Amino acid sequence: MSLSLVVWVTVGWAMAGVLVLGLANLLGLPLSEKFVQRGAIVHSLGLVVSAVAVLVSWLPHPVPVLVSSSPLFEVHGAHWQADFMIDRLSVTCLVLLAMVYPPIVRFSVPSFHREPGAQRFWFLVSLFAFGLVMVMLSGNIDVFFLGWEVVGVTSVMLIAFFRRNLRSAHNSIRALVAYRLCDLGVLGAAVWMHHTFPTSDFTHLREDSVLPTSSLVAGALLFGSLAKSAQLPMSAWLHRAMEGPASSSAIFYGALSVHLGPILLLRTAPLWLPHEGIRVAMGLIGLSTAVYATLVGRTRPDAKTALAYATMAMLGTIFIELALGLHTLALVHVVAHAGLRTWQFLRSSSLIQDFQENPTVGAEVLLRRRSRWEDLFPASWRRPLYQAALRQFWLDEAQWRFAGRPVVALFEGLARLEAWVLGPFHEEGEP
Repeated sequence: MSLSLVVWVTVGWAMAGVLVLGLANLLGLPLSEKFVQRGAIVHSLGLVVSAVAVLVSWLPHPVPVLVSSSPLFEVHGAHWQADFMIDRLSVTCLVLLAMVYPPIVRFSVPSFHREPGAQRFWFLVSLFAFGLVMVMLSGNIDVFFLGWEVVGVTSVMLIAFFRRNLRSAHNSIRALVAYRLCDLGVLGAAVWMHHTFPTSDFTHLREDSVLPTSSLVAGALLFGSLAKSAQLPMSAWLHRAMEGPASSSAIFYGALSVHLGPILLLRTAPLWLPHEGIRVAMGLIGLSTAVYATLVGRTRPDAKTALAYATMAMLGTIFIELALGLHTLALVHVVAHAGLRTWQFLRSSSLIQDFQENPTVGAEVLLRRRSRWEDLFPASWRRPLYQAALRQFWLDEAQWRFAGRPVVALFEGLARLEAWVLGPFHEEGEP
């Protein structure tokens, strides 16, 4: 079987689950729980088979392979087509998806037994898998941005999965604002690539090439990667994302979604590698995020939020590795970290039971942390530092005041303007 055929089958299979559940939700057709659950399991196993087939088909090729469709549409002489690139990065990420996605789907089956909105959950999960396949196999910046946005939308909708909980809706808005602000960086870099290179595909972005780009474009790529990976100053939303179900926390904020920032930087490395200032900024952002997340995470009383800050700290370390040019190490780190966090998030709800059933842990055993970071600071610093960490160093309030609230106010004003403009038309249409 040719590699191009395997790639198209993989993309089509990822889209199949979205089409079936999406049409059912659109038409208001309630599907049986057993049908939806078995369909999700079959869909996840099909992605495993597809990933193995892509890996086996690509191994004989020593160079990246670009699989392109015919032009889908043309505007003023510029045509757009779907390009998919098969190389070391895309194959590794696709195999990571195949390893992580099926266990999370299987874990979610009993968790959503007779749960209201379960069909909506499975649709969002399948849509998320489709977006990830688009990102990981993307051969041009347009397909990458399509998958990037799909992942962001499904992430926000899963944070607000429990619709009757007002806090879930509020936290999803926090994540949405952070995503949209940083997406401007990815969109700006995409526009620049369209105007600079003869094509928008990634064939000219080879691992051994260093391309002349402006610092503005390199900075836009770095800024675009911050929100998805919860790096400073776009870190305040991650602990709020724990409002979603445990399985969505595992697949989004433990394994796959949070690693899209490093994947973006790995894919576009030749565009920012020549700029020492951007690499220094990347390293400083990663270092400050790692320190910030470590300090704040030690004050969190619940397992999921503590894991969220531990994930944030490790992602900061990955950003440091990228800034140092250790791209192979960063890719290995992404795969290992995703697997570890998936297991930890899935087991977070059973943590108390695990300790109760552990024969080595009795009532007389006092559990203590092995590390004592506070000893690194003078005694006079420890109390104010602990109090600041309890408040997340006031980052949450600052982000909402200077970023979230203005954006929400802008769209509220636009909604009032729309109502005022369309008001006469609505009145004329009334009986």
